[in-house]
Amino acid sequence: MSLFSKIILKFFAAVFLGLSVLHLPVSSAEPVGFPNGESQLVNRLEAGKAQTVVTYGTSLTSGGAWVNQFAAALEERWPGKAKVLNSGAGGMWSTWGVENLESRVIAKKPNTLFIEFGINDAYLDYKTSVAKARANLENMIKRVLAAKADTEIILMTMNPPIANRLKARPEIKHYYEMYRQLAKEQGLKLVDHAVHWERVLEQNKNVFHRYVPDGIHPNAEGSGDITTSTLLSCLGVPPVSAPGKIKVLMVGGRGSHDWSGFYDILNLLLTKAGDFVLDLTLEIDSLREPYISNYDVVLFYGPGGDFTDPNQEKGLHDFVKNGGGLAGVHATDAFKRSDVYWRLMGGRFTTHRGGEFTIRIMDESHPVTSPFGDFRIHDETYQNEYHPKFKLHSLFRMDRGQEQQSMGWVQDYGKGRVFNTTLGHDGNAWKSEAFQAIVRRGIYWAAGREPK
Repeated sequence: MSLFSKIILKFFAAVFLGLSVLHLPVSSAEPVGFPNGESQLVNRLEAGKAQTVVTYGTSLTSGGAWVNQFAAALEERWPGKAKVLNSGAGGMWSTWGVENLESRVIAKKPNTLFIEFGINDAYLDYKTSVAKARANLENMIKRVLAAKADTEIILMTMNPPIANRLKARPEIKHYYEMYRQLAKEQGLKLVDHAVHWERVLEQNKNVFHRYVPDGIHPNAEGSGDITTSTLLSCLGVPPVSAPGKIKVLMVGGRGSHDWSGFYDILNLLLTKAGDFVLDLTLEIDSLREPYISNYDVVLFYGPGGDFTDPNQEKGLHDFVKNGGGLAGVHATDAFKRSDVYWRLMGGRFTTHRGGEFTIRIMDESHPVTSPFGDFRIHDETYQNEYHPKFKLHSLFRMDRGQEQQSMGWVQDYGKGRVFNTTLGHDGNAWKSEAFQAIVRRGIYWAAGREPK
């Protein structure tokens, strides 16, 4: 297991994405795209230049697991080249940031500087207006660039607070919006963590509470799954070289289903198999070229989501058409505005029931299902409308009264392969050994490998 994986017990999302300086409305629940190229940090490290990185902010930085996770990821990719210095301080805000900038930032001569003070500038007791917070931020930016003009300054929004932590910061969204506006106006890079955190909070509160148990400070798991994975994706940190391995990119962060719990199960399953590298991304922009081409298989889990840029949809389509693998697990109720996604997955969710039922193997000779006999499972019973251009090759179906629909199928699309199962709603299904084995074998097959 890699150094970074040991620290966060996850494989990080690693796709070549740039950083956004686009305006995002406060009410938006969609992630910002990253069209502006890689970060200077990655470009310089790729060129073999040693880099000093300073992180400057609140307790979300000083005690945040993301800083060590980020440092470990850079060390794993560029050994000995990146020094990450944590200059954050618990309980501090941007006024403190201005007062301590010389000793905590400028004196360290950073090549890249991350700044986040929004969470505490919004704290009522500090009586720091949005305008004052902006003035403080502008002061820090100006002084850092005056001292070292080639410093790459990256602004960050962070996770939203909840419950009593939110009551003490009722205007937090306006402070985060100020960061977006200032980044846009000054042409600075922005990593908009808040977008992803807000989506998790809106769509799956149980996951958010697991990630942020005290209502404001993400734990190591939450930092790894949301903050660190977003940061690495946005910076364009490439995957660690793994010759011979099947590189799988799971697209998570959508819908009300526990995509994080499924990721944990899938990570253990594929790690045990020994032939895979599994990365997690919350960025739909990961589907754009050339980023998607870093992977052998793209896997979608669960419902929800929309493409926000035609290049995302085109990237996925061309990836599969040109020989990439696609796997869907309980994912036909996703991207329902997209004809491309419907065509690739074959089916689109219409309705469901649930409970325990029998799965009948329909194709006993196919490499995915050849080892299996019929089995019982407790799950949702998705029904689907098939795309007019899709020809169903059913691997297995359910058998319960009038419910006889296919629950798993495959297709060839161009030079690529698609494996799709509508099973996998929650832990009741995930714990099934037959389900796990079918998913594993389906991913092997989608990658063009012999299933095992």
